[in-house]
Amino acid sequence: MTSTCIIFDLGDPVTDPETGEVTRPELNAVTTKCRLRPRGSRASTGAEAGGAELILTGYVVSIPFGLTPVPKDKQRVRILTSPDPGSVGLALEIRDVARGDAISARRLLCQEAS
Repeated sequence: MTSTCIIFDLGDPVTDPETGEVTRPELNAVTTKCRLRPRGSRASTGAEAGGAELILTGYVVSIPFGLTPVPKDKQRVRILTSPDPGSVGLALEIRDVARGDAISARRLLCQEAS
C-alpha cells in the first residue's frame, strides 16, 4: 500500500464564535496505509435500474484487513499522502465496505464527498 489516508466520522456543524465559519469536526479518526484506485470509467452518481437506486462509486480504497474499528458506510476518507500528487487531499465518502472470505485487504467503495 503506497498511500496514507485518514478514516473518520463527520461531526455536527460547529460555528467559530470569532469568524462565524461553520466547520464539521473529524471524530473517531484513524490513520492507516491505503491504496487508492479509480473504479472504472463509470460516473460517481446515483442511477436507477428496475425502480431500485444503484450507487455507482468512483474509487476503491484498499486498507489493511486487520484495521479496527472496521470502517462503515457514510464515514469519510481523506487521502493524506500518495504517489499521485493530484490525489492528496481528496475527500471521499464510503458507500459500501466489500466483504469476502479470502481477502487480504478491505475494499472501501467510495465516491467523492460533497
